[in-house]
Amino acid sequence: MTKVISFQEVAKHTSADDCWVIHNNKVYDVSGFVADHPGGEELILDHAGKDVTQLMKDELEHVHSEGAYEMLDELLIGQLENTTSTTTTTKTISSDGATGIIQRTTITTVKTTTSAKGNIEEEKDHTHLVTTDIAADVKKEKFLDLSKPLLYQLWKANYPKDFYMKQVHIPRHLPYSARVFESDFLEVFSRTPWWLVPILWLPVVALMLSWAIQGGEEAGALSVEKAGSTFLAGVMTWTLAEYSIHRFLFHVDDLLPDSTYSNVAHFLLHGIHHYLPMDRLRLVMPPVLTIVIGTPLYLLAHTLLEAPMANALMSGVYFGYICYDMVHYYLHHARVFEFHFKEMKTYHLAHHYKNYDNGYGITSKIWDRVFGTLLEM
Repeated sequence: MTKVISFQEVAKHTSADDCWVIHNNKVYDVSGFVADHPGGEELILDHAGKDVTQLMKDELEHVHSEGAYEMLDELLIGQLENTTSTTTTTKTISSDGATGIIQRTTITTVKTTTSAKGNIEEEKDHTHLVTTDIAADVKKEKFLDLSKPLLYQLWKANYPKDFYMKQVHIPRHLPYSARVFESDFLEVFSRTPWWLVPILWLPVVALMLSWAIQGGEEAGALSVEKAGSTFLAGVMTWTLAEYSIHRFLFHVDDLLPDSTYSNVAHFLLHGIHHYLPMDRLRLVMPPVLTIVIGTPLYLLAHTLLEAPMANALMSGVYFGYICYDMVHYYLHHARVFEFHFKEMKTYHLAHHYKNYDNGYGITSKIWDRVFGTLLEM
């Protein structure tokens, strides 16, 4: 039965951790989405406890995608008092997780586990994750089933390119990492926790910088000052590489052929990130992909420059990459610092939720400004 909520009750929920809004006479608890709102959390908090119907209709000021409205549906908690609605109000999904079954509804979030006797034990959980209704999503969109390994489905389905591109850029959200490979061995390599990036690559940066400074009898060496300035040049070089890789490799959508092979390649390279943008284990670049992309850059530097200079430059490039991956994760999953990062969080999430054809910069907007791909907010 629909829960009826008074306007006075809605008006009490105005903090980042307890935020309700009204849309078309329905009440939504958007607490779990405040920090990740593409328009910035201030825009939600400025209208917390209020009616946002007209705001969301204003296409000039605050355009919302179809995916945004679908996400809003998942946060429905009741009907505004003295109003009526003809739409359904409750959705429930179940997904098999590693530690049991997680069941979520739009009214409450319920964590269920199976006891030793086989009984279902329920426990209230107020995390308010924006969770995709898997069954409803499959029925409506006729795309991938998030409860099954994704890559095999994509391979067998033979989706037309236009349909695939539309679907993969509609964000879905799960409280766990969806499975990509049926093979347990391959699945391990598809998941990368954020802390693995600095652990693996900071020693490489330090080693290459030491090679540049120490050098060798034939290769020579750089002074500390020269190595330092070349290192900084490498960091700046990375910002261009970051933009170029994101735009011309990850988003080369229009140039891809209409084939299952290209769909699979696109999905593994970057499509899965747009499909599941808040998946914590598929947000930073897997080490194998980093090596594949980074090795040609390393070889090119050693072809054009003497070894000490190439090592200093590439140590800066790799350090820039580490910063990029950490910032990328930070923008998706943290309440960021006001300085610079808050602006970039809004900018990057708008790339996911508003317009993926612009806004390729992650750590800064520099190259978007230079090349005319600045995402208008």
